[in-house]
Amino acid sequence: MLQGSKNFHNGSFQFGSDGRDAVVVAPRVDPFEMPPEDLSNQLLDLYFQYFYPFIPLMHKKKFLRSLNDKQHPPPPLLLNSIYAVASRVSPDPRVRADPSQPDTAGDIFFERARLLLSQEFNKFQVSTVQSLLLLSSHQNGALKPTRGWIYSGMAFRMAQNLGLHRNCDTWNLSEEDKQERKRVFFCCFVIDRLTCAMHGRAPMLDERDYDTPYPTEQDEDDKDCTPRVMETFIQLVKLCEILGDVLRDLYMVKGRKQLSVMATPDSVISTLDRALNQWMAKLPPSLRYRPPNTRLAEKAPAPALELCQLHMLFYTTLILLHRPFIPGTTQNIAPSVFPSASICTFAANKILDISESLLAEGRLANVNNYALYFMFTAGIIFIYNAASTDSMFAFEAKISINKIMHAMDEIEKTWVTSARHCNILGELAGLRDVNLVTTTDGSYGRNTSASLPLSIPASIAVPNSPIMESDQREGMDEKYSNYYSVLDDQSPPRPVESPPRSFHPTQHNIGSPQSSNVSIPSGTQQRSYDPIASAFWGIPTSFDLDEWNSYFNNQRPQQQQQQQQQQQQDQQPQQQQGRGQRQSGINRNNNDNGASGNRLQYW
Repeated sequence: MLQGSKNFHNGSFQFGSDGRDAVVVAPRVDPFEMPPEDLSNQLLDLYFQYFYPFIPLMHKKKFLRSLNDKQHPPPPLLLNSIYAVASRVSPDPRVRADPSQPDTAGDIFFERARLLLSQEFNKFQVSTVQSLLLLSSHQNGALKPTRGWIYSGMAFRMAQNLGLHRNCDTWNLSEEDKQERKRVFFCCFVIDRLTCAMHGRAPMLDERDYDTPYPTEQDEDDKDCTPRVMETFIQLVKLCEILGDVLRDLYMVKGRKQLSVMATPDSVISTLDRALNQWMAKLPPSLRYRPPNTRLAEKAPAPALELCQLHMLFYTTLILLHRPFIPGTTQNIAPSVFPSASICTFAANKILDISESLLAEGRLANVNNYALYFMFTAGIIFIYNAASTDSMFAFEAKISINKIMHAMDEIEKTWVTSARHCNILGELAGLRDVNLVTTTDGSYGRNTSASLPLSIPASIAVPNSPIMESDQREGMDEKYSNYYSVLDDQSPPRPVESPPRSFHPTQHNIGSPQSSNVSIPSGTQQRSYDPIASAFWGIPTSFDLDEWNSYFNNQRPQQQQQQQQQQQQDQQPQQQQGRGQRQSGINRNNNDNGASGNRLQYW
């Protein structure tokens, strides 16, 4: 399936991060030209339907009123930026630079916005910041991550220059302007955390350098909606605050150095894990969501798209928190009391469950491009699990890889960058000697292989849901129903102060398909955190294409060297056996005058 990719050359994948593999000629456009009124209305409707609810960049009432104000209309830069993003989900061929190429959707509007942007550097305003955030999103999804990163950075600097990071409640501004400034700043904050996680870089907006309060005004046209747009957005901001703490403490240079000298990282993990658990526990009822367990064929309607993406981000943050502490093959004692591998598997399964639900309803292609990173992160965990020596566990992980890649194929209809990140998963699976399985009906196909065990061994305990779903999995689910908040109608959510300690998962290094048993030690045993010995040491933490190219180029010679060493090791017993057989033949020949010639050939 993956070898037919346009990025597969000479037995491997090559990924270009910013389109350097092809010369792209920008369309020649008039920056002040506007689309027909019907197309403009269609694109504005698409934007407010699919993109605005997750990242509410503007004061909606004020913006819609300006559309009919001939004296103060919306800036052309902002309109073209909105058109560029909304074009990604529009079937209208008029939004394409080349009507026969869906990948060019929005390029015309982006080019107009790019030309208009050059005229605002010396007199930028709040709408310039809004436009840059939209252009950043468009470029990240259109396989131009470098441009996307630069545009977002420009937006953050302009926001600080405009004072959006300061409390404006006492300033001489209208209430609409105050609310809009707050929205724009916290959109900058959210996008800063998301893009930094995606690109593996440090956050730019320091939480110690802003005092802007959360926006409080609700949109007037979503009074009957559940959940309301701003209600979801405030929780997104709070979750991104925790995500920033995870990036600072675990992934930034000084944070990683500090971890490396600590006897155990449990205190750091516990603080961040408790913050995530309390965030989930304190969600209002309208924002709670228990994804159906698709591995048990559960089905349930998915809630609003922005709520689905909010929960996907929660589980992605959970993975980013625990992934560095999955022990590798050289660690006989786990570095933490937390069952990090199983927690990551639990979170990856939930991301897949949400993706499957949206895919079944035909809504997955309408997600924001940041959701692609959530799914990619889950896919990395599935590839790690697919190298397990437990055949049933590995088989289910391979099924999950196929499903997450199928979901990413659906997103490719909107965001072309999905194709290359899907190929990265395929290349990584091949590098780990993981043969992906396929089924004709999309099910797990447990009965397709007679060699698979009929039951899951007791030593494997991977949570599939925080809700106990069957008697067979009651033991392992009980741990996680106590650890994570139970989000059903019968049981109110509750934060838990300490993680489960009596857990014995089978661990293995993603760099090697072989596994070793690792026990979670008791409190009396000595633990130490060695990041180099962790299972994910050296694996890119982001889905930056340049990082993955470098990683694969470094891994291929090592893989070839390991294969040669393995061949030499396999040949040594054969050579020793051959020498023993020849010596045996000589002895027999001396005893029975050569009557064993045929036996020597047989042996």
